[in-house]
Amino acid sequence: MKRSRSYTYELMDPRELLSRVKQALKEGGEAWAPIAEVMPLGHVEYKPIRNNPMRSGSQYQYQKAGLDLTLYYPEAQFEFLLDVLDREKVMELKGLFQETLPERSGYIIREFKIKGIIDEPGPGDRSTRSDYGRDEI
Repeated sequence: MKRSRSYTYELMDPRELLSRVKQALKEGGEAWAPIAEVMPLGHVEYKPIRNNPMRSGSQYQYQKAGLDLTLYYPEAQFEFLLDVLDREKVMELKGLFQETLPERSGYIIREFKIKGIIDEPGPGDRSTRSDYGRDEI
C-alpha cells in the first residue's frame, strides 16, 4: 500500500487560529475591534493544495504548498462582516491569517473566502453544510 505524503506540517486547530487572529485584530486598533469580536464565532475549513517537490526527473525546487481557507459564519455575523469589510480590509484580513499560520507549516493562502450560513441545522434536520451555504465575501 502506497502512503501519501503532504510535505507540509499540520495546520493548527481552527479554534486556535480564530483565537490568534482575534487577538491580533484587537492589537490592530479600534477599527478592527468589532471584527475581532465576531472572529471566534466562525468555522474554518482548510483545503490544502497538494505539492510534491520531489517529482521524478525534475530538479528539486522548494515551494510552499497552496491553501484554500474558507470561513463560515451564521447569517447575522456574515451580514455584519459584509457591511464592514471592503476589498481592502478583506485583503488585510487574509494577510493577517497568513501571518498567523506558523511559518513552518509550509502553506501560503491561495484562496481566502468568507461565507454565510443561512441557518444552523435544527434537531432532526438532515441538512449538510453545502445545503445551507448562502453567499460569500
